[in-house]
Amino acid sequence: MATEEVKVQKVPWLFVVIFAAVLGFGGTWWQLTTAAGITGRPAQTGSIGVPTVCMSGMTTLPYMVLLIMGAMGKFQPFRGMLTPATLTYIYIVSLVCSFGVGWLSPCSSWGVYYGARIIDPIATEEYIPLFMAPAPEIAQQIVPGGMPVPWADLFPSMMFWWIYTVLNAVMMLSLVMVFRRSWVDIEKVPFPHVVAAYELLSRAVPKEAVQKRASLFSPFVIGMILGVAFQFPILMSDLFPWFPDIYGWRTNTCTSGQQWITADSPLAGIVGVSTFQKDPLGMAIAYLAPLSILFNIWFWYFICIIILPQIAYTMGYYTGITSLNGCGRIWCGEMLAFGEPFKWIAVSTGATLGLTVLIVVLNWKYLVQTFNAALGRLSLEDRTKLEEKEPVPYRITYAMLAVSFILLLAMYLATGISIASAIVVQLTFAVFWFAIVRQVGMAGFFFRGTDKGITLARLFLWPTAPETLNRDFVLTAQFTNFLVDAPENGFQVGGNFIASFEAFRMADMTSTSGRNTFMAMLATFIILPLFSLIGWYYTVFTVGLSKIPGNWGSRGCDPLLSRSALASNWNRMPGTDPWVPHFLLGFVITAVLSVLHSRFIWFPFEPVGFSLAVSYAGTSFGIWSSALVGWILKTITLKVGGSKLYEDWGVPVVTGFIAGYMGLLIPGTIIAHIKFWFPF
Repeated sequence: MATEEVKVQKVPWLFVVIFAAVLGFGGTWWQLTTAAGITGRPAQTGSIGVPTVCMSGMTTLPYMVLLIMGAMGKFQPFRGMLTPATLTYIYIVSLVCSFGVGWLSPCSSWGVYYGARIIDPIATEEYIPLFMAPAPEIAQQIVPGGMPVPWADLFPSMMFWWIYTVLNAVMMLSLVMVFRRSWVDIEKVPFPHVVAAYELLSRAVPKEAVQKRASLFSPFVIGMILGVAFQFPILMSDLFPWFPDIYGWRTNTCTSGQQWITADSPLAGIVGVSTFQKDPLGMAIAYLAPLSILFNIWFWYFICIIILPQIAYTMGYYTGITSLNGCGRIWCGEMLAFGEPFKWIAVSTGATLGLTVLIVVLNWKYLVQTFNAALGRLSLEDRTKLEEKEPVPYRITYAMLAVSFILLLAMYLATGISIASAIVVQLTFAVFWFAIVRQVGMAGFFFRGTDKGITLARLFLWPTAPETLNRDFVLTAQFTNFLVDAPENGFQVGGNFIASFEAFRMADMTSTSGRNTFMAMLATFIILPLFSLIGWYYTVFTVGLSKIPGNWGSRGCDPLLSRSALASNWNRMPGTDPWVPHFLLGFVITAVLSVLHSRFIWFPFEPVGFSLAVSYAGTSFGIWSSALVGWILKTITLKVGGSKLYEDWGVPVVTGFIAGYMGLLIPGTIIAHIKFWFPF
């Protein structure tokens, strides 16, 4: 029966096109005109992009939309429309859009080049061609606002970024389709975010209302109540200064939900203790991840970040570190991130890149098989069986990959980047985001941070920053810094990679046609960036960038030079010289753990948890504490009631918590939007 249903499925094209266009334009306008709260960013106040636990990559919009669909399904006119397949398409479009309309998306991609025109128009004239950003006199108009949009002057840059975005999306989608069968059909990579979304989706289907009738004492409703109870005081204190700060969110708390250790804390004497994550959303995500991953995150954190640095401190390293507050222990001077003796960011970068290399090496037979199918070297029977569940034949997948890669190289060359730099930039995107998606798929968290992106460029092009800056170096530095930082920073790369894998995972869980899933994603990848660009241009010219919160990178900061190309930053990322031995150490550790973990079932250590523990995710964002709490709660659940208790109570309570957490952001974003236009 399932096979027959898949055959008759049709993509609701009219809905997909309109929904993607509306979310692209309207979502960008809405997010830009959302008032910031005490954090200085529209996160707890109602982000429709990425919530507080930003190193998870879990976006809010898909969950908001599924909650709204569930409410609509209670009414008769919508009951026949909301099928699992239809809800899957809704999830896909909203997931892709959520990475494109977040508070940083435009400001860390095309907005950077506009901002550079404003901050330093003379210097950027040398580095930025006119088809990447308009002339300074045009760009200046976005600051005060109240100006008509000069569409003719914006057209070249709009076309450049739209085409660039679409080509990157096609390339990332192609890579995902090469590994789709391996990850989704064979390995069953869990993707904790999708597990939570599927629980909401399944409850939004009207025909399942009887099977999943929600009573006040059902696990899912209990979880929702807990989610609302946690989120409500934070949301209120974020929006209203007079509301009591019940959870201490205004005290020593980073915008990503972690508490930092102060120099006068009783824990200050432990040099590796910098932050711990106190947002339960991180713990809920962790609970849905495999126990082995959670164990490795907190285990390697205690070994590598707590014990080893403490030993080094007694030997004379990290002088003065105990007088610094939490985040300073990671970033200031040459401390835990870049300093001797460990240079953990260099180690974690090697470990992260090692994930990609080892996955490819350990799956070489699988890759050869797909490549042979693409070249027609398999018999018709074998090829048909191999491609039975694939969205398109492998020959089309590899053709898409090759053509998009070549066209992207041509675009880089047009900007003034050399062919060697262009290849390095695009390979950087591929190898880092492949590893990051693996981290998200297994743990629900990823290695966030700009300090890893220039690794290949430093290895193969510029070991140290050139004394005289040029366009090749500056643009290479900008692309590799920020487009491998986070999925919502330059959503045309990372967000599309994550969204593609999670979409195929959801399609597998709902028995939705893989081909239709591919078509819906491809359409969204084409439509979204164009309308998002239009929405961004319209908003910044009419409202004014000076009035818009959360526009970092477009105003008041110069990431093009100060955060990317200046020698003071370039020469310390991912570690100060000599950093290559530390990079290779991380790579070797990943290789050893990968081989042993794949060979011996009993071997308790694996590479994903290690790569996260020693990265910013563990050291700065504090996911070690989320992993530890999640590991304890999940272990207790399985010990007490086994998988039945976990599936009947554990997952519904946790996903209910996530639903309550995300659901409260719906009125939150409405109130924050009203507050932007009518401050109170």
